[in-house]
Amino acid sequence: MAIRPVIRDFAFSAGETLLPSSIRNRGALLVMRRAASEWARDAYVLSYPKSGRTWLRTMLGTMVCAQYGLDVDNPMEVQHFWKLASDIPNIGFTHDDHPNLKFGDEIETDKSRYRRKKVLLLTRDPRDVLVSYYFDAKNRMKVIDCDISTYIRQEKGSIDAVVAFYNAWARARRVPRDFLWVRYRDMHRDPKQVVRDSAAFLGLPAPSEDLLERVVEGASFRNMRKAELNDSFNHERLRPADPANPESFKVRRGKMGGFVDYLSSDDIAYVDNYIDRNLDPFFACYFSEAKAAQSPAAQPSGTQTPLALSTVLTGSKTDRPQPVPSNDNRRRERFVRMAAMVAVFACGWAGNELDIGFSPAANAASLVNEAQEAYVASSVRAKMPSQIAIRNVDRQDILKATGIKLPKLPQDWVVTDAQLYPSDLGNSVVVTMVTTADERVSLFAAEEDTSISDSPSMDSDDGMVVAYWEDDQVALALVGEIKAPRLLELANTLDAES
Repeated sequence: MAIRPVIRDFAFSAGETLLPSSIRNRGALLVMRRAASEWARDAYVLSYPKSGRTWLRTMLGTMVCAQYGLDVDNPMEVQHFWKLASDIPNIGFTHDDHPNLKFGDEIETDKSRYRRKKVLLLTRDPRDVLVSYYFDAKNRMKVIDCDISTYIRQEKGSIDAVVAFYNAWARARRVPRDFLWVRYRDMHRDPKQVVRDSAAFLGLPAPSEDLLERVVEGASFRNMRKAELNDSFNHERLRPADPANPESFKVRRGKMGGFVDYLSSDDIAYVDNYIDRNLDPFFACYFSEAKAAQSPAAQPSGTQTPLALSTVLTGSKTDRPQPVPSNDNRRRERFVRMAAMVAVFACGWAGNELDIGFSPAANAASLVNEAQEAYVASSVRAKMPSQIAIRNVDRQDILKATGIKLPKLPQDWVVTDAQLYPSDLGNSVVVTMVTTADERVSLFAAEEDTSISDSPSMDSDDGMVVAYWEDDQVALALVGEIKAPRLLELANTLDAES
């Protein structure tokens, strides 16, 4: 077994095991804990939303489960599999700073956080991305309510954001330790080769031909749509907003060039012109046919064979570890219980901190993610028959116990649950309520210095909408399965009560 996974698992698990949450979730240790979490990642799979990441993620997850004998309900949760077998790389899946929620000039260009990581970048034709994201934002997240022509010209996450995101990675592709570019079109043309090359790049065992056949068939559009319709993964990431509306599915069409069915000739001309004028030539494969015909020689060789970029940029080969027979963690658990853990834990986390630098104040993305996870947890608790509705929450008692000052809650809202929630932002409080309009919402609160506004803003991820703001050094987020304008209205009500 490689040395780094042992050190990684040991250093991170020791801190999680030995230190109580009241210590590790505050102050300098919280900063170090976040740094350790970043350090623990071996690789990232990045993409702009609606680029086929769910498809690739499902194929890789299904493959890993078969190779390592993992018994899990949801093969998409690949980012957690390293906890089940120490030989599995720690792979993160992210949309990298939520570019779909920004205008082009707001896209983050500093990719230094990935400088010691492997990065697999998945891209899709920006025109198809726009159409797919439009229907997702309108029918699943319900954060926009306009026609598609207005969307591509005026809304956040439109063509300027897609191009800016691609440009940022075209210019930063040499920042990571290793870089692999995968195109959506390659997944359509030869999915088995994409899985094979992605596995080699990420440090996963080489799949057999038989396994590749099963993985590709299991993640086919037909089977993915069926899984979504049946809620087979029991997760909002793969669940239709409205089973009667085909445009509300996460797995909507999976078609290349399908944008022509939705964009007018004027819309296509507008998008083509923007791409041709602004997109980095590294991604010249997405130029319009007219521009490509004018200057075919201008396209860099890397755009023709993206799966070869790992070799082009680093000249290195990826070792392929052998699979283990099952998810047996006894070896690592014995390691974690060793007597001298405190010293190694301190050195491990401190070393991680020196390696990657201190984390900045929490941003919207981290708050939104924690609030969504807390909402899912409270939804599970709501189904437990032992839960008893209460009408009053003692805000002073919560403040004294946690240091978290909750906003005043409207007297006509019914509180159904109030719990302490151990999040990455430290000790947090989750209060579940039912409004006078019989709407179930969850308020997430954490004592955390953030970089967000003191007025409620909207964000969303994986089809779940969140309103978030800061009040007197307390990060607040309101989550509910209701339309975005209404959720923002309720958040402003809570903000006004403060």
